[in-house]
Amino acid sequence: MAMAFDPYASGVLDAAHHSRLVADLSTYAFDAGIQPHWICTPLPGDMCEGERDYLRRFRKHSAKGVSGLALTGKNEYGRVETHMAAMAGALVRNFIRARVMTLGTVLDMLPRQEMPDLACLLIPNFFLSAAEGGSLATWHISSLFDYLTYRHIAGLQTVIYASSLDLMAKEYGLAFRRMVQAHYKQL
Repeated sequence: MAMAFDPYASGVLDAAHHSRLVADLSTYAFDAGIQPHWICTPLPGDMCEGERDYLRRFRKHSAKGVSGLALTGKNEYGRVETHMAAMAGALVRNFIRARVMTLGTVLDMLPRQEMPDLACLLIPNFFLSAAEGGSLATWHISSLFDYLTYRHIAGLQTVIYASSLDLMAKEYGLAFRRMVQAHYKQL
């Protein structure tokens, strides 16, 4: 099946280095939970330097005790979803297994122990205030905390979006905020 676009057109991919990726682009994109074009295009112009720096230093974070990146604040115009898709695309083109997953999908998979082995998990709706449609059962919160602790101990990276760390602490508990403050770069 022919691609609807030239994956090398943007100059982000190099034929000599990325040919095996391009040969199976749709499979890599499906595994990452993103559209194929995110693997082939540069990072968005409105992505902040902190996000770019996180990606540049990705392979060094675990050794420095950094478990991920916490994006906070308003999510205007779907910026968080766009940036996480672009980040996953950048990681995939650097042959790092990453996936964008909603919190609901993560919570559905955890009890069945079906979570994939991902170097980076990106959750664009990790915490939304009750006014934004977010609310979790206590057992979900406990399960989620256990999973993030496992990822931290295993040296795996997690990128989360929380509209407010203070509101997250009220809803999910202080342990979540302490974990994020201690082990995640915050932007």
